[in-house]
Amino acid sequence: MNLCRLRLLIYTYMIKNYIPSNVARMVFAATMALFGVFHFLGAKDMAGMVPAYLGFLPGEIWVYLTGLGLLGAAASFILDQKVKLAGYLLALMLVLFVLLLYVPNLGDPVAGKMAMVSMLKDLGLAMCAVLIANASEN
Repeated sequence: MNLCRLRLLIYTYMIKNYIPSNVARMVFAATMALFGVFHFLGAKDMAGMVPAYLGFLPGEIWVYLTGLGLLGAAASFILDQKVKLAGYLLALMLVLFVLLLYVPNLGDPVAGKMAMVSMLKDLGLAMCAVLIANASEN
């Protein structure tokens, strides 16, 4: 066994023993809850980010609905109720953000860089939600 593989085994053992999955799920839930609260507190500021083609509802309503979805997923993860459903729905919402909000702005020379950062962040969060859902029994 080479040294790199030994290190990997040691780190894997340490992470599994010192950072249980429930702790990781709670930290993720707290992050989603905080994002949800920010959506409620800053709805007027965030409403301008809603694209015009979603204008059949006012921008603030979209921001409130998003905040509600984030808070609902966080509550589900914390209470350990309907975690699979909440995880998959949260992942779907985040992937829709990527497709509806960020991908259209990638070609813009000014907004493109921020769109790329936001896209990668939301894709990463979506995949974390999928991992939580896959690991859940309910």
